[in-house]
Order: sequence, then C-alpha cells, then structure tokens
Amino acid sequence: MFRDMGQPPLYGNCPDCKRQRTTVAWCKTCDVATLKENFCNWTSGYHMIDELIRYTQLNANESMDYLEWINFDQFDLIKNTKIQGAHSSIYSAIWMEGPRWNLDEVVEVWNRNGPIKVILKRLNNSHNMSQEFLNQLYRYHKCLQSGALADCFGITKDLTSHYILVMRYYENGNLYSYIDESMGNICWRDIIDILWSISIGLKFIHEHDLVHKNLHGGNILIENEMGSIDAKIADTGLYGPVDEQISSQQIYALV
Repeated sequence: MFRDMGQPPLYGNCPDCKRQRTTVAWCKTCDVATLKENFCNWTSGYHMIDELIRYTQLNANESMDYLEWINFDQFDLIKNTKIQGAHSSIYSAIWMEGPRWNLDEVVEVWNRNGPIKVILKRLNNSHNMSQEFLNQLYRYHKCLQSGALADCFGITKDLTSHYILVMRYYENGNLYSYIDESMGNICWRDIIDILWSISIGLKFIHEHDLVHKNLHGGNILIENEMGSIDAKIADTGLYGPVDEQISSQQIYALV
C-alpha cells in the first residue's frame, strides 16, 4: 500500500535542516556534520586509524553506524579474561561514558548509555599495523556495526600503544560456553532462534560480497533478553595477524 503523500515521514524531519531523518533521531546531514566538526578534538596517534574512523563517521546512516575513538582513561575495572585468540588478548572493562544512546531533542544533545561492561580485544603487535589489515577494517567496517552482528563501538589504545577494539559484552558468552552451561539441554525453539540469527548474520555478510574468514562457535555470541535467545556473529573479517601481509590465497576456517 502506498503511503499517503500528506502523511509525515516515518522518522520525522530534522528540526535544523528540515530534511527527512534516515532513522530514529538521526539526520544524516546534520549529525554527520557534527561528527566532522569534532575531528579536530581527537586522534588515535596514527593517521591511518584516524582516517578509518573518520571514514565510518562520514558514511554513517544511523547513530550506531560508525566507529569512534575512545580514550583509554574512559575504562575502569579492566580485567584479563585469560582468553587468548590467535592474534589477540581479551579483557573485560567498564566503559564509564558508554556509547551514544538517545537524543535529547529539547537541548539537542546525545545522551550516553554508560557505565556499561564491554570487551576489549587487544590486537597483538598492533603498534606495527599492516596496510592490509587496515584495508580489511575499511572493507568490513559495516559488519562491525550491523544489528545482525556483534556490536563494535570503536577503537582505543592502551598504555603500551597496542590498539584495542571496544566491543559489546554478551553475558551468555559464546556458543561453546552456552552449550556447556546448558549441559546440552537446549529446547528446539532456542536452537531454531540461534540458527535463524546466525543465518541472518551470514546473509548480511554475503550480501556485501564478503566472507567471515574464521567462523566457529567461539565467534558466535549469545544474548538472552527476557527469555528470547539471539546469536550474534563476531570478528567478521578480522582473522589473521595485524602486522603481516595476508595472502589472497589463504584458506579460511569454517564451522
């Protein structure tokens, strides 16, 4: 059914430029311009990472559709989870400020959702990051922020100059730990929900002509909110060492 031309736009109009918002409380013209004005107020210390973050912000279509630079002093209660990836170390922390959450339209200021618990994925040897790995981040940045996949909020750098991906913390862990803790006693409804969520994530990846490169149960994160099970695919396109060139002939691991 066609929408009545007199009906207000689905997300309303921006009060400043009067253009139609692309999503809830997000004006691509004005909000992207605000992000651009803030470029001079932060730096990662490495111009290529600065350019990557700026690229995601200039091409953002909604409020969670980009990476941001997060100062390391924003994190408290940092703990080593003892989980080691092939090319990374995993920590948990409290992000005091938290990500953007909602817009206070009265004063036109974005409120943040902190403090929240997050995962810090510390990239080994990232002080010597290769151009190929940066190119991967450019190609896959939409997969770091898609609602169908695990959320990545931004990038930070620790006191040893290692770069870190700041990711959402999922209370129920990965698929392996979820199955272990359930002792294999998972109802069919939850199994179907998990498989459906994984298929939606893979569909998003493949629609963008990309592949995951290292899909296994450890990269499938589970969230259980109000009895509803959801699965989020993590680490899309981030397989391989940060400081080495990656061969296009490499064989990638799958479930």
